[in-house]
Amino acid sequence: MTTSFVAAAHLPQTGRDRSAEIAEAEGRATFALLKGLGNGDWSLPTDCGEWDVRTLVSHLVGQCEDNIRLRTMLRRQLVGPRRYPDKITLDAHMAVQIDDHAFEAGPALVEQFALLWPRAVRARRRRPGPMRRVTVDSGIPGEPRMSIAYLLDVIYVRDLWMHRIDLARATEQPVALGEHDRHIVEQAVRDLALAWSDAPVLLKLSGPAGGTWLLGSGEPAGVVGADAVAYMRALSGRDGEVALELASGAQEALAAVRRARVVF
Repeated sequence: MTTSFVAAAHLPQTGRDRSAEIAEAEGRATFALLKGLGNGDWSLPTDCGEWDVRTLVSHLVGQCEDNIRLRTMLRRQLVGPRRYPDKITLDAHMAVQIDDHAFEAGPALVEQFALLWPRAVRARRRRPGPMRRVTVDSGIPGEPRMSIAYLLDVIYVRDLWMHRIDLARATEQPVALGEHDRHIVEQAVRDLALAWSDAPVLLKLSGPAGGTWLLGSGEPAGVVGADAVAYMRALSGRDGEVALELASGAQEALAAVRRARVVF
């Protein structure tokens, strides 16, 4: 039986209109989860280092504010390295986001997210073409510069999606997956394929957000399977021991898939 697959590196980057559709769907899914948080959830630890649930939600609100008001983003960019000189640029920026909401209760942050996320989606969509073509430092050591279009149309919604997974895991809520989730996973696999330097591998991700993609070009040296959400957590650096299945081929294919990382 022939397996149908797509060469992941040939997938197009999400455009501004499609990104807005995906972001709106992800915002609704995240808000549905946030509405289910109870009083005992806010101090629960998450997969995000020192962040508990309340802190993570304050970061989501801060991201919305950055998207809506460029002055807010620039202020945090300037304050972050001065206030947190021992952190990388991105982490320092996020620390200031959290500082700005340090004394707000969880339910109030959820209300803010519900109001601000739709505005953030519209603001990102309206950013003009010349701005979108500018490249900026990612704030992560070793990572290349990225276009503002990529940041606006891909990374912000990917970040929210992964944090929804973080919150669901922390609070033991189910993760609702739909059509838009598969698109987010597909874009992460596209980035993986664009940076792929190992022998070609056929990646088969299972679950509602899954699919089958070729990493590299040519005859696959192996076929590797995993749960889609679990593998996205591995790509983000959250799980170095993700369960992978080598359906066929060389062990090197399994090792290459396991050590791969993508910006989230």
